[in-house]
Amino acid sequence: MRIKHLLAVASMGAAMVVAVAPPASAATGYDRCPSLRMCVFTGPNGSGAIAYFANGDANLGDSVGPVGMNNDIESIWNRSGHTWELFDGVGYSGTRWVSHPYVGHNNVIAAAANRVSSLRDT
Repeated sequence: MRIKHLLAVASMGAAMVVAVAPPASAATGYDRCPSLRMCVFTGPNGSGAIAYFANGDANLGDSVGPVGMNNDIESIWNRSGHTWELFDGVGYSGTRWVSHPYVGHNNVIAAAANRVSSLRDT
């Protein structure tokens, strides 16, 4: 009887060790950007909220697509393999900035920070 009790206690201890194993860490910063997408972030260095695109968005301020990105983009990572255009006006209008593919992740230039209202794949 004592042997059965010891085996039960040992198996409970093993189960407890498995139950307290730390969870896998989630991606942070730029690492949240999926491959083959254009990613934009509300904070510098890939921080803040993220939105990613396959085609673009003609109006970041409308209720279609990601919310909270209009005039609030501070960093980007173009992993799409295509050139992207970022504009300070809706409908791809106004001042235009270009993001070339595979040049790494960067903070947007000061002139574009918190001014992007539309973006598209070219």
